[in-house]
Amino acid sequence: MNDPIVKSSRTRFSLVLFGAALAAASVVGQQSKPTTPSGTGTHASNRIACWKQVGISPAVMQQRKAIMEAAKSKLQDVCKDDSLTAQQKKEQIHQIHQEAMQQAEALIPAAQMEALKKCQATNSTGAHPARTTGPCGEPLEPADEPAPEPN
Repeated sequence: MNDPIVKSSRTRFSLVLFGAALAAASVVGQQSKPTTPSGTGTHASNRIACWKQVGISPAVMQQRKAIMEAAKSKLQDVCKDDSLTAQQKKEQIHQIHQEAMQQAEALIPAAQMEALKKCQATNSTGAHPARTTGPCGEPLEPADEPAPEPN
């Protein structure tokens, strides 16, 4: 049984079996994973991202993300600027937010933007806790509690 043809056939057969087993294991591994679409920002499975549902292109969403990242960088610069008073920082932060939102909303037609917001509100889990800090890490003032009603 030292025939080179028999050894070669056995080797090929073993490799084919190994490849089939590896492929089967790969398929089983893929099927057991949750099917969460990437980029949705949520952990719910089997849900299509709202931007896809309303027909917004991936390129537009990338532009929107770039605008928001640039705004975040500007916010960090404002927060680090010790020459500004708290009020000046607040005003500049508000201005940066306004500009970023205007730029982002200009990318998406009004009807699609409305549909996007509606979809996001519908799909929101409400799992995010209320913010306790501002954009510079300062504690937010607690909201005034309503006065108790008279008896």
